[in-house]
Amino acid sequence: MIVWLVLVAFTSAINLFVFIAARGRWGRLVYLLFVASLVGTAIGNLVGEWLGVELLRIGSFNLLPASVAAQLAMVATTLLAAMAPPSAPHEDGPDA
Repeated sequence: MIVWLVLVAFTSAINLFVFIAARGRWGRLVYLLFVASLVGTAIGNLVGEWLGVELLRIGSFNLLPASVAAQLAMVATTLLAAMAPPSAPHEDGPDA
């Protein structure tokens, strides 16, 4: 169980750094992307186990489906964040 947790954390961190490097910018969304990467990695590992995917397997950890699901979860998070309504401007002028 401990090895699985270490592999999930390591795989999600690498996928997060690759996603941010491809995206080209850091932002307030990084913390949410990290959570999406963790959840996507865990779900991708389970889906790969259910489907019987044997590509890039480390022990009982399915690396390829976990990485694909982590990237998809981060893309979905980025798209959902882009669809959010813009925040109202904060007025700090003399009339406020």
